[in-house]
Amino acid sequence: MATVYHGTPVTPAPALDAVSGRSFCVSYYRPDSVEAVEAMAPHIMYDNGAFSFWMQAVRAGIDPIEAGRSDWTPYYNWLAGRLYEAGRWAVIPDRPAAPSQINDGLLNDWPYGRSRGAPVWRMDGPLDRLARLCERYDRVCLGWIGDPKREPVGCDAYRRRMDEVAALLGNYWHPLHMLRGVAVGGDYPFVSCDSTSLAQNHHRYRLRLFAGTPDEWSGVRAYADKLERMAA
Repeated sequence: MATVYHGTPVTPAPALDAVSGRSFCVSYYRPDSVEAVEAMAPHIMYDNGAFSFWMQAVRAGIDPIEAGRSDWTPYYNWLAGRLYEAGRWAVIPDRPAAPSQINDGLLNDWPYGRSRGAPVWRMDGPLDRLARLCERYDRVCLGWIGDPKREPVGCDAYRRRMDEVAALLGNYWHPLHMLRGVAVGGDYPFVSCDSTSLAQNHHRYRLRLFAGTPDEWSGVRAYADKLERMAA
């Protein structure tokens, strides 16, 4: 069963309180609720927000290869006071559209060792790079590169690529985290995956019938349970 890290921010505060005790992902791009999450979550994944920063740069007209942050020192400093608590790890920065050589260079800047950081292997990259990352780090993140509307995670092209990953790994699967992968979390032996669905959609599941009572957020809890069952 893959651990599901629910993306944040989850607002308003009572909605987050209602799902206390679960695993959460906090992005450096949107760290709004980091203190609240750290006070109630046993497991936390810190995301660097590289894809969001990259998309922001692309929309501003920057070449996709050059887009994204080049200096991640503020992110590393942000992690310094929080990463070594039990149950916490972080995604190592990369440039989503950059060649493997550039992203391999970014790995050299990571200051927190192989167990507290997980690099990203973009699934259009060379399989031998995935093999190298698995040798170097205790956990590796997979990032699907298909169009989210036409070729989402779980599409035929994704599954063909995962067949190649399975052939590479054989009978022993290195601990892998599937980025935005709750829909396939139970289809492969992932150790974890994450989802922003709770943060984006929880308001639809708030039971207005119970407004003002302790059960006001029971629909939100039920939706979080559903997402976690998908990865079982």
